Amino acid sequence: MKAIIPFKKKDTKSRLSPLLSQSEREMLAERMLEDVIHAIDSSVVRKYEVLTEGTLDDAINGAIRDVQTPILIVMPDLPLIQSRHINEVVGSSADVVIAPGRGGGTNLLFLREPHTFKVQYHNTSFLRHVQIARDRGMSVDIYDSFFVSTDMDVPEDLVELLIHGNGAAAQYLCEIDVTISTILDMDTL
Repeated sequence: MKAIIPFKKKDTKSRLSPLLSQSEREMLAERMLEDVIHAIDSSVVRKYEVLTEGTLDDAINGAIRDVQTPILIVMPDLPLIQSRHINEVVGSSADVVIAPGRGGGTNLLFLREPHTFKVQYHNTSFLRHVQIARDRGMSVDIYDSFFVSTDMDVPEDLVELLIHGNGAAAQYLCEIDVTISTILDMDTL
């Protein structure tokens, strides 16, 4: 079993632009990826592949099309994820385990038979992925975790990283002097 992580560095995290420059957003994206990889390396999965080419759906569907063994899909902007979350997800007996993100996205997706599934990310992908699994007669388990649901999309999300994070991404924010008061001061502008 391995994990796949779709990763886009160039022009990433544009919704963080009110607070971070393009180069800072790219560096933050790299650091968040480091945190995700660290969690995978410390889990029972340990093997991973970073997908950097193609659109999100095309890259993932291409990577899982012929895979006959279980696979874990992890979004790269989950710097609060820990190995225990991964272990709990892959330890489920369900055919499909989905960890929703805030706003209805899919932050983590475990597929016992990936070759029988086709992902459809963007917008409320969580609901679509649940429906895809049910339409195929697959059992579904919803993994509800604050840390796994907390992806870094907008400046306010960075507050959670500064409060709860202790990895490379949180350290990077400290290095570039992003503080909770900096983020909260943005709200008054």
